[in-house]
Amino acid sequence: MTRLTVACTALLMALGVCVSASQTVHLDLEGVLERAGLRVAEFFKRAQSIVCLEKVAWQRLSFGFSADGPARFVESELRLSWEPSKDDPTPKAPHSLRNLLRVNGHPPRKKDWDNCTTPEQEDSEEQPLSMLLPESRVELSFAYGGRDVLDGRDAVVITFREKKTRPTVDVSLVEDNENCISFDIDGGMRGKLWIDAETNDVLRLDRSLNGLVDIPLPRKAQRGSNPTFWTMERWDSSIRFKPVKFEEPSETLILPVSSSTLQITRGSGTPRLRTTTQYTAYRRFLTAGRVVPPQQ
Repeated sequence: MTRLTVACTALLMALGVCVSASQTVHLDLEGVLERAGLRVAEFFKRAQSIVCLEKVAWQRLSFGFSADGPARFVESELRLSWEPSKDDPTPKAPHSLRNLLRVNGHPPRKKDWDNCTTPEQEDSEEQPLSMLLPESRVELSFAYGGRDVLDGRDAVVITFREKKTRPTVDVSLVEDNENCISFDIDGGMRGKLWIDAETNDVLRLDRSLNGLVDIPLPRKAQRGSNPTFWTMERWDSSIRFKPVKFEEPSETLILPVSSSTLQITRGSGTPRLRTTTQYTAYRRFLTAGRVVPPQQ
C-alpha cells in the first residue's frame, strides 16, 4: 500500500491523516462519497442499455476448504432495470434481471430449477453499489482508510459499517420447492471501497458480516431431527470493476468483471460454499417504439 509521506506516526495513520515536515494532508470524505455516488447513479443509468453474460460457479468446500465434489456452472444473460413494479412501485435503486441460458453446459431442464442455488432462483436482486446513492448512504458510517494502487490506478480507500449493528433476517421457502430455504440478512455488514482518485469510479467493493447471525427456519423446514435454526458464521464478498470499451459510438465504462463469495453456514446442507462469477461479452441493446400511422 502506498503512503502520502515517507513516515507517519502510528496514531496519525490510524486517524487517516499523515503529517510531514512541510504539509498536512486531509481528505474531504463527504466530497469523495458525493462524487462517487454521482458516478454510480450515472453508471446505473447507462447500464440499463447494456447486457452481459454472467458465468457463475458454485463449489462446495470440505472442512479444509478444498473442493468437495464437482462444481455447478450456470450461465445467464444479465441486465439492470430501474423500472417500477407491482412489488416496488417507487424503486430507489436498480435491480439485476436474469435470463437463464445454460446449466452445466446444457439448456436448463426441469430438475435444474430444483437445485437450491442462485441466480436461477433469483429473478431480481438489488445492486450492491446502491449503497453509495444518497438514500442509502445515511444507513452507513464511513471512514478514510488510506491510499492504495489497484490495477495501476491511484485509489482512495474508504471503510464502512452499517449503522444497524443487530441484523434482522427474513426467511422463506422457495416457491415450488419446500426443500430450498431463502433468506435475506439486513444489517450487521462492514466493508471497504476502493475509489479511483481521479475519476471517482468504484474499482473494488469488499463486504463481510460483523459476526455470527442466527437464521430461524420456517416450520415446514423443522421436520424430524432437522434444526430449528442455522447460524451464518461467515459471509465474505469481493467485486472487481474494470474499464470496458464499446464501439459505435465509442465509449469506455467501468463495469463489474468478477466477484467471489465465501459462505459458511452452520447446520445447513451446504455448510461451506464458494461462489465465483465472471461478467463477460458486454454489449449494448436498444429498445424503441414507433408510431404506426392509421391505414387509409
